Amino acid sequence: MRYGPGERSGEVVADKASATSFTCISSPTNNGAHTPTEHRRSTLSRSALVLLPLLAFMTGQAQERVLLRGRVWDAATDRPLTDVHIVVLGTKLGAESKADGGFELDLVHARSLHLRASRVGYTTVDRVIGREAVLEGEYQEFRLMQRTVDLPEITIGGPVPEVVHQREDLHVGDHFANQDGLWVLTYERPKLVHRADEAGKQVYREARLHLLGADLVERSSIELPTEVCRSRHDAVHRVIVEGTGAAWLATATSEAIELTTIDLSVLREQVLPWTDSLPGQFLGNDHDPTFPAFAHFGFDLAAQRTDTICTVQDDFRMELFRSQYKYMSGHDKVVAMDLALETGIDAGIIAGYMTDFHRNLYFKAPYAPLFVVQDTLCVFDHYRERIRRFLPDRTAVDEVPLTYHLDRTWKDRLVQDRTDGAVYALFARGPRTWLRRIETVTGALGPILRLEHPYPEEVQAHDGQAYYIFRPYGSQQRRTLYRQAIG
Repeated sequence: MRYGPGERSGEVVADKASATSFTCISSPTNNGAHTPTEHRRSTLSRSALVLLPLLAFMTGQAQERVLLRGRVWDAATDRPLTDVHIVVLGTKLGAESKADGGFELDLVHARSLHLRASRVGYTTVDRVIGREAVLEGEYQEFRLMQRTVDLPEITIGGPVPEVVHQREDLHVGDHFANQDGLWVLTYERPKLVHRADEAGKQVYREARLHLLGADLVERSSIELPTEVCRSRHDAVHRVIVEGTGAAWLATATSEAIELTTIDLSVLREQVLPWTDSLPGQFLGNDHDPTFPAFAHFGFDLAAQRTDTICTVQDDFRMELFRSQYKYMSGHDKVVAMDLALETGIDAGIIAGYMTDFHRNLYFKAPYAPLFVVQDTLCVFDHYRERIRRFLPDRTAVDEVPLTYHLDRTWKDRLVQDRTDGAVYALFARGPRTWLRRIETVTGALGPILRLEHPYPEEVQAHDGQAYYIFRPYGSQQRRTLYRQAIG
């Protein structure tokens, strides 16, 4: 097709379209009457003319829609936080952070916003963002600090705690639960040891070991050969009774309890250092009640190799321990230096032992137990104020802040329910004792779980129950084993 001067293809088509539209609207046929097709065209054309301004307005509004992105971090560990609620205050807009900590907010209007980031166990962070920052899509990052959530006190209701084991002729001295059932150590009367190195230590005379089934009915019992001190357990949680002259490994058979004698030196040097186990390895430590530091380690059964998991040290008492060197006489300092050259041990540590600092009023043995919680090794390091978590291969995972040890009512003891891995901190004030579960992922404490009887002894947890020994003051009742629901 050929065009005239100044003509363009688009102009011609536009003119024809305009002419056609004008004809459809203004040029009737059939003696002034519109055909149905022409009527529909006319109606659509008029509708389009009316909608054009509205469409232009809506297009302008759509251009203001903004996608606001950001991420949330744990301020202590620099790890991304999931399930954090991000809300725009004064509106119904909100989002949750994903596994990588990221979140997105689809905003209809670009305006200044008041954002709030919150999650249970963490502080809440508010932030006001100006309209210009919203229009520019400024990336928002929140850092939340962990905090302890003090839940309201819960008083355990229901019936009086259940009696587990009670005798008219025997006291309950100790107890331990494992896969065989509930082991109860009883005795007829106690005896105090008066040797200078063990003054005040109590042993049990005429002691017996009982095994109770899940229904708390006694399956069997056996009299122990000599006076005993307490019950213990090995790395696979078998019961061991420690006596004054020997120890015995207790094994449950279908009809009775069998005792295997263990030398006390073997018990203390080869059995008790191993505290727990995982498939293919033993877990233990070299804790010494006379020294302010120790190490947790694992023994690989296949490789026959021992690897250190972590070390624990009470820095304050270690400084006091080593400082004893300064107060020694010149002769003793020379002896300490000679021993240091001979053994390779620091003279300050030798001085601490030479002065028997572990008997000093200011000395306290370190307490930082390791518990296996769902295949994670959790070391409760109260001196670094962290729960140090490791994989079974001893690879460090993270460190979680803890604060319960700062409470003066904490009794310097943790108990674990091995049926579900739950770890509880034990507290007491006056006659009252209570437990609080420790969340090993956040360090937060659960609700207060108060034990009904005053001054309970030997508190342990098993299968959602707290087991403890109690005897009413001034009564003729023997020491009795009770249990009370804590879950």
